[in-house]
Amino acid sequence: MGAPLFEWRTLVERECVAVFSSNYRLYADMSARVVEVLAQFAPLEVYSIDESFLDLDGIEAAELVSPT
Repeated sequence: MGAPLFEWRTLVERECVAVFSSNYRLYADMSARVVEVLAQFAPLEVYSIDESFLDLDGIEAAELVSPT
């Protein structure tokens, strides 16, 4: 984690790994959209850009199952 790509180049080429550049603006926008949707269903705590926790206290298990 956090190692420069050149240190892993042999593995990347051998395993045909696809490498993409980061787009943090897009990632932040998508994260905000997901949080907005989650907030419609239950109280939540946003921990980081890619982690949120929903408070499901008081919600019956049957309510957590999609009807479709």
